[in-house]
Amino acid sequence: MFNSNHIEGILQDRGLSNLNDESLWQVKTILSELNDEQLLINSKKTISSDYVKDKATATFLRAIVEQNWIMITQNDQILKELKIQNRVAKK
Repeated sequence: MFNSNHIEGILQDRGLSNLNDESLWQVKTILSELNDEQLLINSKKTISSDYVKDKATATFLRAIVEQNWIMITQNDQILKELKIQNRVAKK
């Protein structure tokens, strides 16, 4: 698993340091999985055999799926908040 400073650095670089606890946990899980497969380092050096390429592809695809779930959840939260604000504005 990443050390805490490395995770925080990645999150800050991408403007994600203020995520809510649930999203933060999900993002850290994705980063840890990619790190465990050594896919956050220079992948040209680590991906050589077909098995490793297939495993790397599967891991990258899983990370994309997980990111999509995060975005769906966040979009749902945004829509709910906008509906509440819209109701308040109409009163």
